[in-house]
Amino acid sequence: MKVLQVQYEMRLTFDAPVTDHYFQFRCLPMKDDAQTVETIKISVEPACAVHERIDGFGNRMCYGEVLEPHDSLSVRMDAMGRVARKSIRCSFGKRRMRPASIETPSTGIAGNLEPESEPVFPDTAEIELLSIADSPAGEVPGIVYAYPSELTRPDQAMREWLDAVRGDYDSECGFLEYLMHRLYQRLSYVQGQTHVGTTAAEAFALSGGVCQDFAHIFTAMCRLAGFPARYVAGMVVGEGATHAWAEVWQDGAWTAYDPTHDCMADDRYIKLSHGRDFIDCSVDRGSFFGAGGQQQTVYVKVAETSTLPDMP
Repeated sequence: MKVLQVQYEMRLTFDAPVTDHYFQFRCLPMKDDAQTVETIKISVEPACAVHERIDGFGNRMCYGEVLEPHDSLSVRMDAMGRVARKSIRCSFGKRRMRPASIETPSTGIAGNLEPESEPVFPDTAEIELLSIADSPAGEVPGIVYAYPSELTRPDQAMREWLDAVRGDYDSECGFLEYLMHRLYQRLSYVQGQTHVGTTAAEAFALSGGVCQDFAHIFTAMCRLAGFPARYVAGMVVGEGATHAWAEVWQDGAWTAYDPTHDCMADDRYIKLSHGRDFIDCSVDRGSFFGAGGQQQTVYVKVAETSTLPDMP
């Protein structure tokens, strides 16, 4: 278990004053079986009332409005949480970490599993999915994550690639770890060639992208293979920006995979939200009246600590 100190800052600057600005942020760490939130503080400038609610996917969301003219909007969130996310999985040797970027964790994680007796590829219809009665409070049933979404809909090229990977699988470790490793080998981390609306099929055709694309592609492949999977937005120890990974429903629980770095997400990762894809997990969203351009800057810092100091 790790105690993590989390800081998130986002600032929007407008070329000309805007009014009637309605916003919502999903920048509050989740409370679940893997992590607890000890302290949290959020502030918005210009000063306004900030409210909180739980969205349809169980994510914490704060929202509010600034009606008067303003040329910038900023939010800062400071939190302290305890994370105990286990991740013991198959090792493929030393990971070649992606180029240093604002989303790169400090190290990869590897473990060991006993090999399976033979490859097993479950059919989606045969998987024990979360029912409405079994779902934790505020969480949608797992069946929602078994089917394609707008940004994770696979194409024929993805289906053919998955069939080839299935044919190569030799039970060296769990199939999902093998699938993640094969994707890591096929994809390159490239900034600037994709955007927030890029689909998994488009990024797969480009053979790369950023963490959002890796998470979308892996999520789509898991669903194709018969495993319900969901997109996760969060942060990792270090400085820079938010990160994205995936969770897969297997053995009666959600297991976290980081396909960008070919490792299991462990207790260096703090989760903000989950959903079918990025659209359900966008950290900031809003609307306003006014013309002109806008510029956004984001700063994230996650650090390990052994104490729970007072919030600033």
